[in-house]
Amino acid sequence: MEFPSPRFKSDAGASTGLIFIRAYNKWHTTIKNALRKLGITHPQFVVMTVLNFLSQSDDFVSQTNVARMADMDVMSVSQILRTLEAKGYLARMENPNDTRANALRLLDKGQEAIRLALPVVERIDDEFFGRLSGDEEAFRDYLHRLI
Repeated sequence: MEFPSPRFKSDAGASTGLIFIRAYNKWHTTIKNALRKLGITHPQFVVMTVLNFLSQSDDFVSQTNVARMADMDVMSVSQILRTLEAKGYLARMENPNDTRANALRLLDKGQEAIRLALPVVERIDDEFFGRLSGDEEAFRDYLHRLI
């Protein structure tokens, strides 16, 4: 059976998309496995970390703010927030700046999860992307161009 790609017919490994997804999968699997040991998923980590970051400068962070910064679908963030709230990681409260939206607040359990998880994720990032050596800044610039 013939492979229907004229560009990658003899070398699928030259496909930028395939190389990208393989690198992403290797990085993501390492992150997922490390976070599983801490009792949280990668999306939960992302949502809590973004909430923690945004809370530095805004006392009333909304679900929409979290979704926008994480570049995640609002409904997916909503589901993750429900799970995190049920597990006691965060709370929703009335937002005095917008009565249509709740404000989110990390509880002590959520702050502790981030305090434990963030160094683990940053270490994985340093090890994984550190292989780029002096090219890491250029790599980040390329990623920014793509998004």
